[in-house]
Amino acid sequence: MGPVEIQEIRIAFALSPRELASALNVAPLTVARWEEGKSTPTGLQEEVLQALHSTALDAINRGNWEHTRHIRGLVMLGIGALIYYLLSKQTERPPDAVQTSLWDKG
Repeated sequence: MGPVEIQEIRIAFALSPRELASALNVAPLTVARWEEGKSTPTGLQEEVLQALHSTALDAINRGNWEHTRHIRGLVMLGIGALIYYLLSKQTERPPDAVQTSLWDKG
């Protein structure tokens, strides 16, 4: 999980650095360092960010912006609700149908 992916997550879900930090139970400075490439997320935060990025790509591929608003609401509730949702709603997609970046129009 690199700086670009973290920025893409914040953009896709309309989150401020403070909101993302709060949801992941880290300091806003930690999110800033991740986005600047000065450090990288690890452990649970990395797993949640990867799931969020995958969810954002899926929503964009399907043109489902309502879904991103729904996820944003879960992020605002905190990490427990977010983890539950992401783990219970994982979807399988063929590798050739998955974007690797929010900016990749395929």
